[in-house]
Amino acid sequence: MPDKEIEEVRKEKIEELLRKQKDPKMEAKKFANAIIECDEHKNFIKCNEELQKNQTAQNLLREFQQKQMELQWYGFDPKTLEELRDLQMKINKNVTIQNFINAQQELIDILRRTNNIISGKIGTQFAFSQGGGFCG
Repeated sequence: MPDKEIEEVRKEKIEELLRKQKDPKMEAKKFANAIIECDEHKNFIKCNEELQKNQTAQNLLREFQQKQMELQWYGFDPKTLEELRDLQMKINKNVTIQNFINAQQELIDILRRTNNIISGKIGTQFAFSQGGGFCG
């Protein structure tokens, strides 16, 4: 086969491969939309909205954070520690807060499983946390 014919065959094969190749940006958008549309994400958004509207839950969380900071700033104090324990019990009994925590954990679980699948396919860690973030 002459060089010109070989070059033409190569060109055709490359063009065919490019036609078959999917647009990475489009695939990333599809992936993001799939996450946004999954039941776990929808439930998380719903529970987050309910938590934001619930003043009792907001006050409990704010008080709890304040007591945690007091312990960090001023050191161990039995009275503050007891108040923190009481607030923790109230948080554990608050349905709105618990629904939010459960929904958040379900979303984290699906994101973690998705990350593991993608990481396995590409042979490297797709996403990882540096700490202090949502996906801990």
